[in-house]
Amino acid sequence: MTRPPAAGAPLPVTVLVSRTAREPDALTAWADDLCRDAARMPGHLAAHVDRTEVAGRTVVRVGVTFASAQDLARWERSAERAHRLAEVDAITDGPPVALSVDDLERWGVSCARGRAPSRLRTAVRIWIALFPPALLVNALVLPGLAGWPVAVRTLLLTLVLVPVVVYLTLPLVLRLTGGGSR
Repeated sequence: MTRPPAAGAPLPVTVLVSRTAREPDALTAWADDLCRDAARMPGHLAAHVDRTEVAGRTVVRVGVTFASAQDLARWERSAERAHRLAEVDAITDGPPVALSVDDLERWGVSCARGRAPSRLRTAVRIWIALFPPALLVNALVLPGLAGWPVAVRTLLLTLVLVPVVVYLTLPLVLRLTGGGSR
């Protein structure tokens, strides 16, 4: 559950802009570089780049979020940002278009935070991710370790299963069930 900011605490600030691409791949790479530069600035919280087709043209949307208006202003005055902005006109058509929350909704990007999945759904997803590698380890590896102490076998089992589940099977399950990104 997200807590509201303390009284007097600065609120995060997000700037969203879209550009129409003259060179789509170059503009997407430029936007990724811009976000990498922004990520090195104090107060940077998040960045977003996405690419879509509108009326047969490629449009790249870029968003950066900073912890406060002062952090955003520091970014907007930075030499890194000025350098990136000097590059972009050659690969775009027309001026940048500032986006509002309403614009994002029209573009099909939901600004509402979804509810977290229930604990039951989370437990089922983890079980689905854990079962196949656990079955393989139990069938193929553990019979050969029957003479080993239980604690050592358990240590080996967890050393193998945790990374496999965290880096391979759980991300796959989440992607297949629409339960998470990356």
